[in-house]
Amino acid sequence: MPKRRFWDLSSCSSSSNSSIQSYRYDVFISFRGSDTRNTFVDHLYAHLIRKGIFTFKDDAQLNKGHSISTQLLHAIRQSRVSIIIFSKDYASSTWCLDEMATIADCQLNLNHTVFYDVAPSDVRKQKGVYQNVFAVHSKISKHEPHKVDCWKRAMTCLAGSSGWDVRNKPEFEEIEKIVQEVINSLGHKFSGFVDDLIGIQPRVEALERLLKLRSADDGFRVLGIRGMGGIGKTTLVTVLYDKISYQFHACCFIENVSKIYRDGGCVAVQKQILHQTIREKNLEAYSPSEISRIVRNRLHNIKLLVVLDDIDQIEQLQELHINPKLLCGGSRIIITTRDEHILKQYGADVVYEAQLMSDSEALDLLHRKAFKSDNSSSTFSELIPQWRATLDGLRNNPSLDKRIMTVLRISFEGLEPREREIFLHIACFFKGEKADYVRGILDACGLHPDIGIPLIAEKSLITIRNNEIHMHGMLQELGRQIVQGQHPNEPEFWSRLWLYRDFHRVMMTEMKAPIEVKAIVLDQKEDGSEFNKLRAEDLSKLGHLKLLILCHKNFSGEPIFLSNSLCYLSWNGFPFDSLPSNIQLHDLVELNMPDSNIKQLWEGIQRLPCLKRMDLSNSKNLRTTPSFEGIQNLERIDFTGCINLLQVHPSVGLLTELVFLSLQNCTNLTCLDFGSVSRVWSLRVLRLSGCIGLRNTPDFTVAANLEYLDMERCINLSKIDKSIGTLTKLRFLSLRHCTKLFPISNIFDNMTSLTTLDLCECWNFTTLPLPTTVNSPSPLESLIFLDLSFCNISVLPDSIGKLKSLERLNLQGNHFTTLPSTFKRLANLAYLNLSHCHRLKRLPKLPTKSGQSDSVGRYFKTTSGSRDHRSGLYIYDCPKLTKRLFSCEDPGVPFKWLKRLFKEPRHFRCGFDIVLPLHRKHIDLHGNPLIPQWFDYKFEKGSIITIKNSNMHVDWVGFAFCVAFQIDNRPAVSGSPYRFHSSPLPYPFCLSFESEHTEECFDMPLSLERNKVAGSNYIWVIYISREHCHFVKTGAQITFKAGEDGHGLIMKKWGFRVLTKKGLKRTSETQLPMPFIENVGQRSRRVEPKIKLPYNWSVSDEDEVENEEAKGKEINLFNLGLLTGRLH
Repeated sequence: MPKRRFWDLSSCSSSSNSSIQSYRYDVFISFRGSDTRNTFVDHLYAHLIRKGIFTFKDDAQLNKGHSISTQLLHAIRQSRVSIIIFSKDYASSTWCLDEMATIADCQLNLNHTVFYDVAPSDVRKQKGVYQNVFAVHSKISKHEPHKVDCWKRAMTCLAGSSGWDVRNKPEFEEIEKIVQEVINSLGHKFSGFVDDLIGIQPRVEALERLLKLRSADDGFRVLGIRGMGGIGKTTLVTVLYDKISYQFHACCFIENVSKIYRDGGCVAVQKQILHQTIREKNLEAYSPSEISRIVRNRLHNIKLLVVLDDIDQIEQLQELHINPKLLCGGSRIIITTRDEHILKQYGADVVYEAQLMSDSEALDLLHRKAFKSDNSSSTFSELIPQWRATLDGLRNNPSLDKRIMTVLRISFEGLEPREREIFLHIACFFKGEKADYVRGILDACGLHPDIGIPLIAEKSLITIRNNEIHMHGMLQELGRQIVQGQHPNEPEFWSRLWLYRDFHRVMMTEMKAPIEVKAIVLDQKEDGSEFNKLRAEDLSKLGHLKLLILCHKNFSGEPIFLSNSLCYLSWNGFPFDSLPSNIQLHDLVELNMPDSNIKQLWEGIQRLPCLKRMDLSNSKNLRTTPSFEGIQNLERIDFTGCINLLQVHPSVGLLTELVFLSLQNCTNLTCLDFGSVSRVWSLRVLRLSGCIGLRNTPDFTVAANLEYLDMERCINLSKIDKSIGTLTKLRFLSLRHCTKLFPISNIFDNMTSLTTLDLCECWNFTTLPLPTTVNSPSPLESLIFLDLSFCNISVLPDSIGKLKSLERLNLQGNHFTTLPSTFKRLANLAYLNLSHCHRLKRLPKLPTKSGQSDSVGRYFKTTSGSRDHRSGLYIYDCPKLTKRLFSCEDPGVPFKWLKRLFKEPRHFRCGFDIVLPLHRKHIDLHGNPLIPQWFDYKFEKGSIITIKNSNMHVDWVGFAFCVAFQIDNRPAVSGSPYRFHSSPLPYPFCLSFESEHTEECFDMPLSLERNKVAGSNYIWVIYISREHCHFVKTGAQITFKAGEDGHGLIMKKWGFRVLTKKGLKRTSETQLPMPFIENVGQRSRRVEPKIKLPYNWSVSDEDEVENEEAKGKEINLFNLGLLTGRLH
């Protein structure tokens, strides 16, 4: 693809494009000099030029030594508009008459005539003064009578069109009218080269909108245009200037201000502004202060357009003494620059970022520039050979490359030394990488990226999108050329290495002087297996190395030395048993060696005073950690997956700066001890999940700032140090699957900050350690997420009703027989799971009203990806509850729960569902479940329908679907009529929306294994909000489906209802005419592969913003290893 900037393609015109006229001038003026040169014509010419209209006036434009007739002919033909000024002496000049005849012969429609001091009828009929003149011409040209006849016909034709009779009228007013008519004729397209600029028009239109030229607010406005060098800012603003300049009383376009400023200071720029705007000429006699005074006094009283191109210092604007706030109403200043910071300092009202070409525009450019053709319809296969040849030619064009790099290098040279280092690091290593990752590395190298990266971005050398650092390919090439310097083929002289082949060459090269390489970051995707093995001892050559990021293992021997200058060392798969014994890494900030072969990092005590982060995760040979006595500034330690780690050195307790410690999946670790003199008061994250051998926990007293504690799957842990109860700042606690753990009394009494508590399968927790009465104060009032599933709890205390912030509660698989009446106080509850509670006999009143809007939905606002976590009510496999769930004809629990969530959408994202035992009145005499009457439309099992969008209620907000099903514990029989076959599903049961190529599924979130449930009839109600009801537009086929392994599931009837903003009234107000619901019959056994999508695959703008905000919070926490809770 060609370089994406705007190019002038006027030189590329081909015969195939001959129909498009290319103009050099906007206006050609034909006049008699002795009559009007120093009066009317001079004033008209000046007014046209002031409006940005490129005008040909023969005494100004004709070059000496050229044929006058030839040059005049070209000037006339290359002008859009001609103005003929008839004066008394005009016809006496054969030169003028020839001009007039040529204009008439060109047959231009855009001709304007002015009658300066002669009557229009005299000119048209060649009467009065013209009659005598033509008599003389006839005598002189008696041998060429056709010539005089041609003049007469041309004059009659041109004078016969409407023109301006300016006799005895104010000259200034008439000139203004003529210029405005010329502008109207031109259509504000004053430059012929615009037609040859691909993609320019939409960009100019965008700038016009930003300028608000037709706004009712007629104040001043400053527009900034920023972008990297060579992207086309000057071209863009040139076209804009040509298009809008006519709307101003005075205007100027000062190109390359930075160069003018360097050569002559601000005075030189001011002189150009005054010369172009008010035609001030004699400025040399004025002092700089007098010129500044002229600028202040003369320019503030006229509607002004000022374009200042290529500003690279704020002083170039400030010293002009043009105060935008004092300009006349409607004035505009346009500034182009590579440095956004300048625009911010100057107070630009809006900043436009110059855009690269789109793919289609670049393809068009390639056709027209490289292939000299406008035909972009050729197939790619036809064009590939031409592309390759053309691009190879461009790459091998040193003069073109040199010109481009010279332009780009200007911005680089404007950087401070530290910013240059950052730019070169990004160009060589980090293009496209995550900004946070790059900042961490640059910070370790002492380059202060929080200051430098924004400055480089402001100078348009990089952009940051989606937290990724992007750089134009030409700028990357510039950076690498700067690094290579005068030795493009000798990497041993470079400061940075980014390719393995260059690294291999440097390592294999014998040099007497130390190699100057300061940074090595090799692409992980680059395979080095084709090269010979390197000697590990040759790493000692790299004595100046500060940054090393490797993932290659192609070494022999053991390293004997590493550079003492290293600030950042990351070696994924480090192939050696340990670091060299003589290391003196006093400047090392980060040591990352995941998946390494290290058995012992070092022996004894090493002094690394700057080390902040250590990552030895998944180093499966590591048996013990190093002593931490000499590295007491550590902030982050990660030993995740070190499965043979037996001991953590107790000196870890001395790390006063430690905020993150992960020992996750260290399966052989049996204890963690912070030592007798522990000072880990900065610790905020401790991850011990998967430490299946862990039998005791440390004293948490000194870890008072701990916020996140994960001990999931510590299956041999039977007790926790009672000091855990002192963690008042703890927000996340997971003891999930700690099956041998015994509870501690009053463990939660001081955990007032806890928002997530996961006790799933803590089998020994037979009671919830909360105050027993509702009147007792509860410390867990901040709790949002609580999982008590399969804990063998027999009694829930009344004080659970005090958990006013609780949104998600999982109680499945417990042994209580009833629930406290205080449940109705849980106004924020959106997820409640009571499945597999085999002893549950009675439900209390559930909450019917929601909490205050600002307190609802906090779970979604703090957990990225939480929109995939279902809201709902699940009462499944509770055999003793089935007969007592309903006591009257009221639809009861499902209707009330649906109504509450429906009224407060903050409770859910995209939709929610309810699974309940079916009321006995909805079971027929044969024991078959029926659909409640509340659902307007009902269908037999296996029915497939489509819904057409033709007649939907204007206020509809979503659909409620319902299916009745049975669980049959009898073994499935082949060919049974109760089996409904379909393609395999991730869940055994789903609501399916199937289109031609895709299938959206709303799946059953519960486990339906027969060994966990008793046979019964159930109803599954699903609500899907309007924005996710894609089936209304696509006409997808809708049905309920069970997978190949139906787990004894027998589907019965199903139905749906359309919901409106009016709510959930008992009687239907949303009936769709049956012609708009098409029953397409039963599902065929023939299944074609489909793209499977979850029902909530489409993310709204609001959802995206919420998720990004939650993700941002998690990123900040992830830097410490802090992760949020999740629902299982």
